[in-house]
Amino acid sequence: MPVEPFALERFFAKHEFTTPHLLGVSDCESMSVGELLELEPGAEDRLRELRLGYTESDGSPTLRAALAATYGSNPVALAADDILVHAAGVEVIFALSHALLRPGDHAIVQTPCYQILRSAPEMAGAAVSPWPMRPEAGWAPDLDELVGLIRDDTRLIVVNTPHNPTGHHLSREVLETILRLAEDRGIVVLVDEAYRGTEYDEADRLPSAAQLSESAAALGLLSKGYGLPGLRVGWLATRNRRVQEAVRIFKDYTTICSPAPSEFLGEIAARHSPLLLARARARARENLDRLRDVLHRWPGLFDWVEPMAGPITFPRLRRGSAREFADRLREEAGVLVVPGTLFDAGDDAIRVGFGRASFPEGLERLDQWLNAGGAR
Repeated sequence: MPVEPFALERFFAKHEFTTPHLLGVSDCESMSVGELLELEPGAEDRLRELRLGYTESDGSPTLRAALAATYGSNPVALAADDILVHAAGVEVIFALSHALLRPGDHAIVQTPCYQILRSAPEMAGAAVSPWPMRPEAGWAPDLDELVGLIRDDTRLIVVNTPHNPTGHHLSREVLETILRLAEDRGIVVLVDEAYRGTEYDEADRLPSAAQLSESAAALGLLSKGYGLPGLRVGWLATRNRRVQEAVRIFKDYTTICSPAPSEFLGEIAARHSPLLLARARARARENLDRLRDVLHRWPGLFDWVEPMAGPITFPRLRRGSAREFADRLREEAGVLVVPGTLFDAGDDAIRVGFGRASFPEGLERLDQWLNAGGAR
């Protein structure tokens, strides 16, 4: 199996913990273990009593029930048996791709994208066709183009909504059309829903793809909107038992099961999801207002489609190389943004993340750098 370097993760490994101001990260503000435990009386004592043995390979029944409950009942409720817990979202993507795809198969992946959404199917041996979103269309995908990409050997379509890195969010009509196109052809749709719950307008929140289609699979995780990436808890939500069993079998060769402390703390987070997600949305909206003010002061430099959800956005540069811009900004001002080349996009956009409490300070440094002629 050829392994393509994970360019974004190599970038962060080199720069994330040495750059003072992080304006390219994709998660929301985190919290301490103590703060999480304070959400439930007696939780600290229960954590102290937790046995550090093996956990169930599917995830604990109570954790799976708590995660299933976060989806609500419209149009259908998910059950604990529809949830398969993994050690982080990347394991879900990797396991599902290798469980479902074989050499000679074909997959379609919405782009720009978090690289593993494209590279995992390729590592499984599939040919991958990108399904590009374009800024001139407001990052909305072209459904006619999707139809043209589907082949007789297409086995998987990968979609991400709310979207990383653009912040675009599909309408229910578009998502249901994608699912219907796939169902009619026996294709599995994996929908990366890492940012589900971070929509600025809660009326925009969609049912999970796993609720809308019995054949779809959805990725969920605690890393982004919940602000708990250190727990490394992800899950696959699907009512498709064939897909679930195939992923379950493959997962026995990766982590087997998740860490008991992570499952314990993740269950608390799931039970308090409205509170944690509301906190993340409030900070994102506040920081987005600040970012809007700065970007609008530089109309000759940035071309921007505002995000609809999540703590990330993808402004384009009207001139110059995004990679060079990011390198100079980091080296001269100590501010980290991510060039679009790391998302299978062109060299004309940067990802900006605004979900953390430290964002205003980093944004001020960016503005100062621009005012000093940094974007020369």
